Order: sequence, then C-alpha cells, then structure tokens
Amino acid sequence: MTGVEQARRDATRLPIDSIAQKLQETLGQRLTAFAVASSDPKAIGRYATGRQKPRDDTTARLRDLYVVTQILLARETAETVRAWMIGSNPLLEDRAPIELLHEDAGSSVRRAAGSIAPPLSGRQLRVVERAAADFVGV
Repeated sequence: MTGVEQARRDATRLPIDSIAQKLQETLGQRLTAFAVASSDPKAIGRYATGRQKPRDDTTARLRDLYVVTQILLARETAETVRAWMIGSNPLLEDRAPIELLHEDAGSSVRRAAGSIAPPLSGRQLRVVERAAADFVGV
C-alpha cells in the first residue's frame, strides 16, 4: 500500500474528532478552518474534542485535507507542510494550495502533494502505520 493509499484509508476510517485534532496540531485552527471554508476557527477545536459535530460537507472537506497533510507529513515536517499550504505553487498555477482547498478543489492539491511525496518504502510505510496506530490508540 502506498502512502497515498494509506492516507486515504486512514481518512475514511478515523473518527472525525481524531482527524480534526491532527489537523489542528499540524496546521492550526485558522488554516484548517480556512481550508474547509469554515468561518469559525474555534469550531475546529470543538470538532477535535468531540464537543461539536461538523456538517457533512465540512466532514468531507476535513477528511480531504487530512489526506493532503498526511501525504506531505510522510516526507516533511509540520512547519514545512504549513509553508507548502500557504505558499505559491507552480503545479497549481502559482496559487496557494490552501486557497484551492478553500474553493473545494482538493483533487488538484492532492495531485500536487503526491508529486512531491514519492511512495514510501516498506520500512517507511511500517513506521507510518505504527505511528497512525499509536495515534488512534490501536
């Protein structure tokens, strides 16, 4: 299973509060809220703690954003992922990935993220799988 496939699998299976928590840790509330077109950054914190459930469309966008961040985190630090999200990207016609996610154009952002994050080797994948299992408490 490639890193992209694993990220998609995790995004489908993880509870939304776990996804919101990981996104909050990686991108912060403001960037996460902007990416999923939420006008309330604090709502991300409420999703992360389970105090509020996001609407279905927001849930789908959080899961999509999670896939992108996990693809990038397989090779980069959280700081680099944040910089990548807000920076101009030549693969996206010099637009910032976060803008396209905000506009619900996640497929092009996933392709751009995947182009800089080659598939993981067997050993690397096992490390990522262990970290994901530890994260969700399996």
